[in-house]
Amino acid sequence: MSAPDYDFKSLSPYDFEVLARDLLSAHDGITYSTYRVGADGGVDLQAHTEAGVVIAQCKHTPDASKATLVRVARAEREKIARLSRRPIRYVFVTSADISPRDEQEVAEALDFVADAVEVHGRGWLNAVLSEHQHLERRHFKLWLSSTEAISEMLRGGVFLRGESRVRRIQRNYLRFVHHDICTQAEAVLSSSGCVLLTGAPGAGKTAIAEYLLLQWWHRGYRIIVDPRDVDRWWEWVEDDTPTVFFFDDTWGQTRYGDHTSRHYDSDVYEFIETILEKRQGGTQSKLLIMTSRIQVLHDTVRLSDASRRALELVAECRVGIKGLSAEVRSRILFNHVLHGVTDNETRRKLAQGGWWRDIVRHRNYSPRIVELIIARNGHAGSEALVADLLRSLNNPLEIWGSSFKALPDYDQQLLLTLAVMDSRHVPWRKLDPRLENIATNESGFEAAVERLQDSWIACEYVEGVQYFALVDPSQRDYLTLYLSASPSAMSRLIKNTVEFEDLTSICSQGAAIELAGQQRLFSLGEDLFRDVLDICFGVLLGRVRDLWEREMGNKMPIFDSGKGDGELFAVLFTRFIQVVHYHADRYRADSGNAVFPDGWLARELNELTAAGQLAQIETVGELADTLTLLADAFNHFAEHRIHPEIAKATVELEELCRSLWDSRDPQISQVPGDRNHAVELARAVVENAEALVQFVVRPKLHGASTDSIDQEVATYIRISGEPVEFAERLEVIESALGFRLPVSKEVINKLLASTDWEHSSNVGAKVSEYFTQPVQRTTAVSSATPIDALFRSLAPQEES
Repeated sequence: MSAPDYDFKSLSPYDFEVLARDLLSAHDGITYSTYRVGADGGVDLQAHTEAGVVIAQCKHTPDASKATLVRVARAEREKIARLSRRPIRYVFVTSADISPRDEQEVAEALDFVADAVEVHGRGWLNAVLSEHQHLERRHFKLWLSSTEAISEMLRGGVFLRGESRVRRIQRNYLRFVHHDICTQAEAVLSSSGCVLLTGAPGAGKTAIAEYLLLQWWHRGYRIIVDPRDVDRWWEWVEDDTPTVFFFDDTWGQTRYGDHTSRHYDSDVYEFIETILEKRQGGTQSKLLIMTSRIQVLHDTVRLSDASRRALELVAECRVGIKGLSAEVRSRILFNHVLHGVTDNETRRKLAQGGWWRDIVRHRNYSPRIVELIIARNGHAGSEALVADLLRSLNNPLEIWGSSFKALPDYDQQLLLTLAVMDSRHVPWRKLDPRLENIATNESGFEAAVERLQDSWIACEYVEGVQYFALVDPSQRDYLTLYLSASPSAMSRLIKNTVEFEDLTSICSQGAAIELAGQQRLFSLGEDLFRDVLDICFGVLLGRVRDLWEREMGNKMPIFDSGKGDGELFAVLFTRFIQVVHYHADRYRADSGNAVFPDGWLARELNELTAAGQLAQIETVGELADTLTLLADAFNHFAEHRIHPEIAKATVELEELCRSLWDSRDPQISQVPGDRNHAVELARAVVENAEALVQFVVRPKLHGASTDSIDQEVATYIRISGEPVEFAERLEVIESALGFRLPVSKEVINKLLASTDWEHSSNVGAKVSEYFTQPVQRTTAVSSATPIDALFRSLAPQEES
């Protein structure tokens, strides 16, 4: 970027004072400390030297005339004269554009306040900035305000939500407050090449991440935000362009599993591993920034092995955002009021009293809540604004209640539908069909989107396709709570589902806790859909069967044509297990009635069996993976008293798997002794050993020797880097194969004995420590602090 020529109008009075402090410290080689903002007795900054004290006064008056500055300087001279100790040097800093003659007249107005008097204006500030570019990077509020900066960022980066994301960053930068966690995160990213920012909803994770993005963009890095195309990840990470990747809500926005990609967790793990390996290999040009809600991380560690390993990789790159100091909270609140409230009378009242203390001390204080409430109450009176802030902090999710309940029925249903989908990025073609049967007098989908845009819904066009997302994650929390208490809304939502995945996302949030192996997926801490789904069980189970039959009807012609493969059959098989699971899950709500309509189970099992017999299953891995799916289902039902028909279904599914194994495995087409078969066989057995043993089936070697299989299993173990897991599983793997694996056992023993593995184990222990760190307490703000003066500066300038 070109040499700086800023007018500093984008800075608040406090931001300007901090900039002046940093520039004076860098220029003079001494440390200036912030002393007071507002009515300060003539001292904003001071520095102690062996010769005496240096005082600086900052006047953020970018449009002030010479006469105004002279008048202000004379007033400051009277304040300095009352100080108990005369400074050896006095520096008057203003954001006004002044000439050398102006500087001289202002200096003359300050005669005799110190042994030496200096006056610096806009030109001097820009000159010092050009000498200390690291300070220009840090004070990004200077350069981000320009249209050129935004255009350059868009040209050089890749943004999931395009220009709106960049514009949001530009809009929010005025309210940003730099604090110690920002410095910590910047240091971690610089040293490690990766940082994971974690915290509660609304804690400021994304704000800090965007601050880091801006710092590295200003250094010439390309920005890639929330990339969804996995193939492009590897293209970008392997090219020569310095790049910073940003994954917001990496493992899910409000709960684990928001991402629909089947292999997403594994892809993220491999990507993190690649970034860190490049760093260790000397490549400094690829950086990764991630955020995650702490609730989602708890589920992630528990439910996903790949994500657990990923978190172990970044254990020392994690920065928790909690326990913001009262001063930081206060400055965030001040910035939102400063830029969000324009009415002079409201500002005059807000400048009085200590109302802000109750806000910043509140147990539910959240920068996001502050932002939302001030944004919607910016033109309200002071009393109404403060009352709404306190009311919303007392009951955060009700921020959205009054707005949602005032919407037309169609708009409400659109938002509820979006809430149970992946609300970060939903294409129009997936959202509109789910509302076709909702009656409306409001002109339908397009009119609803127009009403909801920006307040509830963000709309984007990516390569000509319109995408939708809820504006804020807390909206999704509210909508989910609303659904949990509204059977009529839930029933309507279920009736209008289009794909089986629609019901999967709903049922996963309401599975019975009495089911063995049930894992709570919903991040708010309760199985919120449990009760409402019990009430709606008839509608739910009917729709589950309807969507299964539709999917089976669509897929069966593919198998009849001879084009159905093992992966397609695995999808159908998984779906059918879920159908059985959801019926078992609602067995108590069904009050002992038949869980399937007469003849339905036998008919659909026959269809599934026919598909399995026609499927082009060509690898032992596809067969073994199918067995594991069934084994997982058995584990769900093992300790649960289920309906006889469900028990019968699981037995018949087992018989189907045995039939497929017996009829297909001996006929798998492989060249005798082919190494590819040994590799595939080793992977299949290692990943599915428990299921093979459970169903007493054993893969055929097809010419591969036991030694070659042992070598491939050993290679798999070595690459995985999980010797403890394989030490515990080696016996079952040998049972699945029917012979011993001496080479694999030796590899495990060597890995367990290595110092590298001992270090890796310590990393795992550190992950656990991160989850149990106590929350820091915020300190109270006294009644006579710089923060009081800061809020007093809200008054119109002639009164402050």
